[in-house]
Amino acid sequence: MKAHEKKFRTIIETIEDGYYEVDLVGNFVFFNQAMCEILGYSADELAGMNNREFMDSHNARKIFKIFNRVYKTGKGRKAFGWELIRKNGSVCRVDTSVALLTDAHGDPIGFHGIARDVSEQKTLEIRLQQSQKMEAIGTLAAGIAHDFNNILSAVFGYSQLAQNNLNNPQRAKEQMDQVIKAAQRATELVQQMLTFSRQAEYSKKPLRIYLLVKESLKLLRSSIPATIDIKTQLDSRQTVLADPAKMHQVVMNLCLNAYHAMKKQGGILTVSLTDETITCERNIKDRVIPPGDFLRLAVSDTGHGMDEDTLKKAFDPNYSTRETGQSNGGLGLAIVKAIVDEHEGFLTVHSTPGKGTRVVIDFPGADQVGHGAVKPKKYDAETLYGTETIMVVDDEKAIRQICKEFLKSHGYQTYLFDNGMAALKAFTSDPYEFDLIVTDMTMPELTGDRLAQEALHIRPDMPIILWCGFSEDISEEAAIRMGIKKYMQKPVGNQDLLKAIRHILDEK
Repeated sequence: MKAHEKKFRTIIETIEDGYYEVDLVGNFVFFNQAMCEILGYSADELAGMNNREFMDSHNARKIFKIFNRVYKTGKGRKAFGWELIRKNGSVCRVDTSVALLTDAHGDPIGFHGIARDVSEQKTLEIRLQQSQKMEAIGTLAAGIAHDFNNILSAVFGYSQLAQNNLNNPQRAKEQMDQVIKAAQRATELVQQMLTFSRQAEYSKKPLRIYLLVKESLKLLRSSIPATIDIKTQLDSRQTVLADPAKMHQVVMNLCLNAYHAMKKQGGILTVSLTDETITCERNIKDRVIPPGDFLRLAVSDTGHGMDEDTLKKAFDPNYSTRETGQSNGGLGLAIVKAIVDEHEGFLTVHSTPGKGTRVVIDFPGADQVGHGAVKPKKYDAETLYGTETIMVVDDEKAIRQICKEFLKSHGYQTYLFDNGMAALKAFTSDPYEFDLIVTDMTMPELTGDRLAQEALHIRPDMPIILWCGFSEDISEEAAIRMGIKKYMQKPVGNQDLLKAIRHILDEK
């Protein structure tokens, strides 16, 4: 027994991966040195610690759910990913296995498993993901340029017609309405590209995949040749808990994969969304799909497909079938699978040489959201008027003048500033002269977020709207955390800005 125990400890201490044993409530009872190094604690510090002490609430819920299923079923779980917080506060990504730990009588006494630090691998994966997103955008570039040229043609054409019809106000108005529609289409196109291309802050939220798929297909249609027919069956309106940018990537790249598979001979690209209810556990390789309601996204093509060997290699992030003309274009299935795993989804691929490929993803449905939520107040044309004083800060002269005109026409008194430093000086001299600040993000001398910080330091209750065209330096979540009341992406419609202003002032 002593010899066996010594052998066991020698093996545990020499492996590079962390080994852990916890009791039924998650307290560490046994671990190796590698586990200490992963977490950054000494053996004395780690002994008796509860695993919730190095997890945020999202990861704690995930771990509880997995461990609870292992406890109920007695079946272990292999290689699930989660994030833990080291002693120094840094975040570490690990792949972990877990199995039930029992006593001599077979009764559960805790859990044990292996934890592997994959932080470096995850960083490389993110870089690869971003690089391949840019490659995918290159595929879309011609179609996007085509769309923008059409939009600009409409803007120039209808603007000139409106000028020629100034003596016919009704006709001129109809033509200007067409200019506005074209500008709105350009705005949508830019937003789709930003969503797809930016490496945004990871944020899961209740999301209707249905709307996202429709947006993605609009963007794809202008880039995919007419020899490829796009068919849709978007039956599900179910909500899932997901990161919008990553879901946009999954949809776009599965469709681009299908496009590459049919690029030469043409074919049919089919995208479907359906509701699926799983009544009993299903096994997919080393993973178990639990019973429940799922949203199923399926993307299929009628290309030449992949044989079994190619399909196995398709999940290798370093493997590309582009040269051999197969269907693994865009991001590749490895990255798509990584995103699906992050969202606790399940991916399966069915492919037959000469008959095409079908990729199926099942996402767990989100709990019902919005139940009992307070409905936002609706504003009509009459309720958008006000008498308050508004500071508008933007380095673009045209934007300042437009704001002044329509805010004045709705009763507001407006002060314009072309840079953040001048605005801060005016605000500092009399902080209570202004009822609300509307500021751009990117400006010379002082950026919008810095202006907001300084203003809130002087007057913590100051209502601020921050808008920007595009910025890597701030997100909506970061702006709200700073105390900014509203974050808006340019271009902002006049009515949308008026509604935001009125809502914030009424709330105050």
